[in-house]
Amino acid sequence: MLFELYVLDLVAMRNILGSFLFNAFFWPICGVYLTVLYPFVFFSKRNAAYKLGYRPTANLLIFSLKIFANVDYKVENLEILQEAMKKGPVIIGCNHQSTWETFIFAKLFEDLSIVIKKELLDIPVAGLYFKRLNCIAIDRSAPMKAIKDLMKFGRESVNRGLSILIFPNGTRSSENGETEFKSGIYAMYKYLKVPVVPTHVNSGKYWPRRSFAKNPGTIHLSFKEPIPPGLSKEEFTERFKTFAMS
Repeated sequence: MLFELYVLDLVAMRNILGSFLFNAFFWPICGVYLTVLYPFVFFSKRNAAYKLGYRPTANLLIFSLKIFANVDYKVENLEILQEAMKKGPVIIGCNHQSTWETFIFAKLFEDLSIVIKKELLDIPVAGLYFKRLNCIAIDRSAPMKAIKDLMKFGRESVNRGLSILIFPNGTRSSENGETEFKSGIYAMYKYLKVPVVPTHVNSGKYWPRRSFAKNPGTIHLSFKEPIPPGLSKEEFTERFKTFAMS
């Protein structure tokens, strides 16, 4: 019994140390890197913000999690999404459990338009990158305007050949908590008439919401067969919620 408690204490200490090293390494380097790059991105277009800012930051985060916190990841059924995107733009609807999934898609893809909350545009330094990435920024305090902006800027993105990434629950949820998704994704699905690829991640198990600690293990990101355009709200909701928001 004492030995088991000792082992548990060692594991807990290792996790705390790994989490501390991750935070001490990633966030300062990320901040310095993006700040140094700021003047160049300010006068550039989307490609520079993506290739020089967003993607390197994503790679650094994934590397730091693996090295310091022993958090790895596995992508399942990626070919489903790749095949769907070959036919044209899609909406990727992913549940939201941690900061991790806001980065991983930068590593996997380039031509994505990401739906974000408008407040992120006001963050010093980082706000410029969001603007240059042509994110779809919505005001969650004004639901009707948010829906109109989703449809307006969603149409612009699709017309440019960009797929759209949206986290339909709007904010991070706990790994075990029941999650409801907002109506925005169905509004986009109905208006844009493009497939929705339900996407599920369990990152909250390893990077809990509002938690300093990182838990060792493997995050799973998985894709489901696209939901074709034209379904009723009830049919869409049932198919989407069964996979992406479970």
